[in-house]
Amino acid sequence: MKITPIIYTALLALFLASCSLNEDAGVNRNIDEVVVGFDGSFGIVDRIGRPSISTALINGNRKETFNTTITEDLNATFKDEIEAEIIRVSPEFNLDTDTNLLGQTAEVLADLLATDVLNISLTGTTTFFDGTNILTGRTLDDDVMDTELLLLFGGSDGAQNPALATDFVDNNDRDFSPSFPYLSAPW
Repeated sequence: MKITPIIYTALLALFLASCSLNEDAGVNRNIDEVVVGFDGSFGIVDRIGRPSISTALINGNRKETFNTTITEDLNATFKDEIEAEIIRVSPEFNLDTDTNLLGQTAEVLADLLATDVLNISLTGTTTFFDGTNILTGRTLDDDVMDTELLLLFGGSDGAQNPALATDFVDNNDRDFSPSFPYLSAPW
């Protein structure tokens, strides 16, 4: 199966993480309304808990819907679409029994990715992926894109399709600041 340059480019796109709606404040099924939370008023505009999910795995005419769907409805609404796209773009998921490095089939990986939130573990290691822990949080120097590409294209041993399983960006172009907000100056 051949990956198109547009999909490959989209997979390589880097996005900043954004916080999603404070759903503890209540459920808002009308995106034109604003939900008032404990620390302000929020409306769902965009969701990028895991960069590249909506960019690469959601059909173009449904990206806005994905970005504004409340979290509890994401899996039911988009899992099948994400699974179909995983199978379409990755040669490592040709059979129902094919798995990635974590032993996930396309269906299981789609189930994980469909609910696009940035998980966090309140105990243990905080990382996007370190070989053992997956999606227990995220640090600034976690290579999120390489992790996502590895899970999509690396195959069951992580060694398949080496040209597709990385974005070839090894680190940030500048060191992170040791104090909040931790990001380096843009220029």
